[in-house]
Amino acid sequence: MKNRSYQDWIDLHWQRALTQEEAGQWETFLQENPSHHEEWEWDQQLLQGVHHLADVPLSNNFTSRVIRSVEHLQPESVIQEEETRSSGAGWLSKWWSLPGIRIAGTSAVLLAGFWLWQWDPTAPDMVESITTVTRAETVPTVEELENFDAINGLAQPHPDVDWELVFAMD
Repeated sequence: MKNRSYQDWIDLHWQRALTQEEAGQWETFLQENPSHHEEWEWDQQLLQGVHHLADVPLSNNFTSRVIRSVEHLQPESVIQEEETRSSGAGWLSKWWSLPGIRIAGTSAVLLAGFWLWQWDPTAPDMVESITTVTRAETVPTVEELENFDAINGLAQPHPDVDWELVFAMD
């Protein structure tokens, strides 16, 4: 025997008729939980009312009729919000939906990009610098790593530098 909640029993009643064993368990559940007895009276009346409804075939345009009725019942604030939102960008979307405008706009953007690339005086320098960077070796060789301490020491200024001699050489 499963420990079912009241909602589980109601769902089971909605799905199908109870078997004799389930009906006995349901009666035991109601006796053990008298607080649900009044709620069961309401649910039972609703269940019987729904079961007595005749099966009516659905029309072939049922979905479209439901959608139309839901759109008709929308609150005014939602309709006004949709109108204000669509009126602001409506002209742009209407124009952009035309294939000729779309092709002309895309061509204009591509032409402007090509013109900027073609007439930029730094474009060849930029291409040359990019190719130089991509050809540069990024991993030092083993010999360079062996002499790292000597190279690193050269980069550091020594505190005992004779600055007068350095300035005199300049």
